Amino acid sequence: GLHISVRRLPTRLEQYVYTYNLVAGSTPIQFIISVEPVNGRPEAGDYNFHLSLKINQIERQICEPTKLRLSIDPRTLDFVVFVFPGKSSLPVGSLWSLRVWLRTQSISHRIFADDELFVGKDLDFNSIADASFARLKTANANSQIYQSYVGKAPVTFTVSWKQKSDKTYSYNIEYDAGGVGATVVQDLLLKLDCDPRRITFTIYSVPMTSTPAGASHRIRIWVRSLAPFPTEPGPVGHYTLPFTDSYIYHRVWKSDGFRLGAHLDFLSLSNKMVLGFAASNTPQTVVTVRSVPPPPRDTYSPASMRK
Repeated sequence: GLHISVRRLPTRLEQYVYTYNLVAGSTPIQFIISVEPVNGRPEAGDYNFHLSLKINQIERQICEPTKLRLSIDPRTLDFVVFVFPGKSSLPVGSLWSLRVWLRTQSISHRIFADDELFVGKDLDFNSIADASFARLKTANANSQIYQSYVGKAPVTFTVSWKQKSDKTYSYNIEYDAGGVGATVVQDLLLKLDCDPRRITFTIYSVPMTSTPAGASHRIRIWVRSLAPFPTEPGPVGHYTLPFTDSYIYHRVWKSDGFRLGAHLDFLSLSNKMVLGFAASNTPQTVVTVRSVPPPPRDTYSPASMRK
């Protein structure tokens, strides 16, 4: 019979990328706004707006995407992008507030805002009272292991990554303490212009007031990357190199309710506390057997044809 083959043409999808540069304190930052038409073409309709932050060869998406309906040309948009210092922060000078507005025909629409943008260069983490820092112990091809004490409990943080596309890597951060752990950061996407092994993390905990004492902590995780050497010549025409390495930091995760501790005194909670006792020395094992359906019969096998 007549056979007609249909050739599928590749679908053309367009997006329009706007880049804005600024310097927050002494940290150069790029903000990248991606404007994506839902139907893939520059015509009137719905558009998704995405915002990314790029600092020192590391790019990641921030803020939630925004959907707007445009009847203007998406290739001629005008944005107002700015940051201003936050009220107070530790380390000092690391907190910024971000605003992104879309401006058209003298009318401005705010599309992105972030009041917890933590970035900085050569931040003084040692100024944080009672902070306990994790130490990088092992660096492998696709993972890093950090050892720390959260309160009095030894805790291991494992940072692992896998490549998802050309320059994009998916990061997971897990902790383990005494054989029990969990994932605290899952599928953190970082687009890197460098080898991922050059990226390290600053992880630290700060004790919080709790009962029993030592049971609750703040955890902060920052990405750390080596800052490029200065390219401006010194006053005598020579390049001045720093005596120590310079690093740029960007906070990617926080928790104000990290609850674990070693040698906790639960009897100190209250004289009205009623303590439970184990009913037996071993747990009851409950076994559930699921019936597995038989595999489907091959109706074209020789055995089935003989029946």
